[in-house]
Amino acid sequence: MKLVALAGGTGSAKLLRGLKSEIGKFTVIANVGDNVWMHGLYVCPDIDIAMYTLAGIADTRKGWGVKGDSFRMLEQMALLRGETWFRLGDRDLAIHLLRTEMLKEGKTLTEVTVFALDALKVRQRILPVTDAPVETRILTKEGDLHLQEFWVRRRARVAVKDVVYKGAREAHPTREVASAVDEADKIVICPGNPVTSIMPILAVDGMQTLLASSKAEKIAVSPMIGSRPFSGPAGKIMRALGQGTDSVAVSKMFARLIDKIVIDESDVGMKGKIEELGVRCLATRTAMNNRSQERRLASFLIEA
Repeated sequence: MKLVALAGGTGSAKLLRGLKSEIGKFTVIANVGDNVWMHGLYVCPDIDIAMYTLAGIADTRKGWGVKGDSFRMLEQMALLRGETWFRLGDRDLAIHLLRTEMLKEGKTLTEVTVFALDALKVRQRILPVTDAPVETRILTKEGDLHLQEFWVRRRARVAVKDVVYKGAREAHPTREVASAVDEADKIVICPGNPVTSIMPILAVDGMQTLLASSKAEKIAVSPMIGSRPFSGPAGKIMRALGQGTDSVAVSKMFARLIDKIVIDESDVGMKGKIEELGVRCLATRTAMNNRSQERRLASFLIEA
């Protein structure tokens, strides 16, 4: 099976680890909307958490960064009264330094990512959805914030007015992404934050057309249980945008692009409303609190 996963965030990374255990090779199309420049370095959080997770070196307790990392650089930065709100570990710095150097030499983000995956002996492919700059911007009553500023620095404590994907209309999926979608047998939308992890991928000009024209079976996993997300600010943002905060709302967001959606078995009562949208609804346990649950959900998706 040629499987392609659209992924962003820690929930997605858990599912990717489960898929690795079940089928080995597959392709990840990664969100780039939360990429950010910090201390002169280009940081790609969603690419990196996918890469670290598949390499077996992710800090699973935090959900980001490299396990066992130290933060001596940030300690020194604090002494120098520099910005320390974005936690960059000492080992984690290596990929950001390398990426920034290679980009300045004229390499694309895709080329840099392929290079890093090879060095870390990751067999799965991770493809940035685009090599062009895209930023998820949160419009708030206190101004226009980069997603990282909103979520990490401000802890999502400011009122949200809107969300925009800066640069998405000018960007295009890479040739590698287009080929992966065209050749896929199954496309999985991972359980990331619908607004900040998945929609930035779909907002890239031409991406939805690629998915709609693909003959692959397309299946999404809802990141919601009841009327809240498993984690993160998805609920707050979706409410601010006038959307619901349950699996029905997620189904509405993706309805034109997917054939099926998987929801938590506790939400089976939503099945009727979801299937009225023309999307087949499957229910199972979607929590991924350990490796066994990750593998179980991955296996369910493969067989669905």
